[in-house]
Amino acid sequence: MRVLFFVPGGAKAQLDALPLAAQVADGLAAQLQVACPAAMAPLWKLLPAVEKILPFGFDAAVSLADWTNLLGCVREPDFQACLNLATNWRLDLLLSLSHIPVRVARAGFSATSIISSADLLDFLAPLGLSPNPKPFQLKLPAKALAKAQAEFPQGNGPLLLLAPAGGSDDWPQSQWDALPNGVQQHLPQARICGFSGLNLINQAAQVASADVLVSSNPVASRLAALTGVTLVDLEQLRGDQPLNQLNQKSVFKALGFATTD
Repeated sequence: MRVLFFVPGGAKAQLDALPLAAQVADGLAAQLQVACPAAMAPLWKLLPAVEKILPFGFDAAVSLADWTNLLGCVREPDFQACLNLATNWRLDLLLSLSHIPVRVARAGFSATSIISSADLLDFLAPLGLSPNPKPFQLKLPAKALAKAQAEFPQGNGPLLLLAPAGGSDDWPQSQWDALPNGVQQHLPQARICGFSGLNLINQAAQVASADVLVSSNPVASRLAALTGVTLVDLEQLRGDQPLNQLNQKSVFKALGFATTD
């Protein structure tokens, strides 16, 4: 069986779609083809069931040639289903010209099933599948993991990775700057490093190699969920208060460090 995915958006959107794709592949013993922005292709290549990436931008800059190429890719293979995470009348028209019998989307005239909820795993039901209770875990190349580990501070202490989102609404930079010293007062052997990386695979390897991630960065936080790394998510920690008003004491408490008033 072969299933086609349309996945627009940046890193967070792609990471959100990976568990759905993995469950479709496992549940149907299917091979997958994924239309996604070209920069996201390395991420999808980590999923063994993905046999082909179809680079596509999903925006107004897409040329007629790009649309023609995508139409050719869609009509040529024998797809049994398409999961369309985009909302675009041009894609609807393209899919209506295909022979794909099952077309699942959140909206659009080409869809045979409409999913109104925000939960991507609800896309499984029209395929006759139920969500797998076992969490999906991203498997990264050993070479990428080794490279990330080699770039971390040396030592035997636990590795704390810090991932600010940046911007005026983030936890203040002064708080991020003060956090390493405060952590090492509680845990002198701790190794502390900032989240970076030239590409998504390198970033994923960084997160996977950490012991704890402190994050306000949605991509880093999603990577923690997909790699099974302990996460202190500042967005969840702040509750109803603005993130820039979150105090450091709350972060230390979430890290398991005793604090005094």
